[in-house]
Amino acid sequence: MTRLLFTVTLNLVIGCGWAIAESLPVWSKIDRARLLSGELIAGADILYEDSALIPLPQVTPEPELPYVENIEPEPEYDPEVIPAKFLPVYFDSNPEGYLIDPQRLLSMQETLDREGFLIYHANDSELDIKMYLFDERQKIPDFHSIQKICQQRYAGGPLTAVVFSFLGDPSRNQIAFGGDGAAEVSESEVRNILRSSMIKAMEKSDPSAQLEAFIVQLSIHLYWLERERIEVQAIAALEEARDEAERNPDTLAAADVSAADTNGSEKGISMMRTYAPYIIGGSVGLLSLCCGLCLGWSLWRGSRRYHFPVFESPERLGASYAAGVGAVLAFHSELSSPSSQRHQVSNYLTRM
Repeated sequence: MTRLLFTVTLNLVIGCGWAIAESLPVWSKIDRARLLSGELIAGADILYEDSALIPLPQVTPEPELPYVENIEPEPEYDPEVIPAKFLPVYFDSNPEGYLIDPQRLLSMQETLDREGFLIYHANDSELDIKMYLFDERQKIPDFHSIQKICQQRYAGGPLTAVVFSFLGDPSRNQIAFGGDGAAEVSESEVRNILRSSMIKAMEKSDPSAQLEAFIVQLSIHLYWLERERIEVQAIAALEEARDEAERNPDTLAAADVSAADTNGSEKGISMMRTYAPYIIGGSVGLLSLCCGLCLGWSLWRGSRRYHFPVFESPERLGASYAAGVGAVLAFHSELSSPSSQRHQVSNYLTRM
């Protein structure tokens, strides 16, 4: 009975709830949109009889945003591509220094050290070095090359060695020559210079040390290359002078004398440089031998020993009796020196 009464009461409550819900007003879609946008104030028609007196909602204007130019995001860094802002410095300008490093791949101290050595080489040699530094993975654009740089930037100047150095990977380094006399440097010489410098650089592990070893070895090869060029120029000048003398016989004797003096002086200097170490070494050796002989002779002289023969003499020297008192000279040992036996006097009184 109680359960039946509970069920009936629950059904009545649910039915009344549905009836009340259906009798409540419902927002239309348009009014709901006006309410959300702020054009309609809920309950305003209850407070004001005249709809014209209903205040309109204050809509806050949206703040004007400043105009921002559409800036394209910077592209991601590619280690194999040289940034575009550095390309004019590398390929479209004449560098004033000997070390071209617009990307600042070296530290300040390393830059000063490498630049200082290149300046020292330039002051000591007529063959300059222009060192372009790139990162180890960067690639040179197709429309730029080391041969093009030599033709465009160094064709009208003195002979210059242009180097593309990839910091951290010396095996990618490149060398070319530009300027006066570049055509006289054969490809085999260029390959030998590059290979020798690369081998020296790859003996090091630090990129800065690799660059230093490469530059030093390159400087040595350029020194010998310059010497060969000077000899070739001297021979060419001599041949030209001889040709001129043959065309003008009056100056033939003077040219021969000048050439003989030049060749004689050059040969004398060359022989002096060749045999100077041997002459100096021989002199030092001879002097050392003389000093050794003198020292040995003095040591031998100080260690000499003298041995006196022992003479058998008759007692009393042939007399019938002795003098009784007198000095006796005797040597008891033939191996000892006389000075060590000076106080050894025979006890002649015991014999009497």
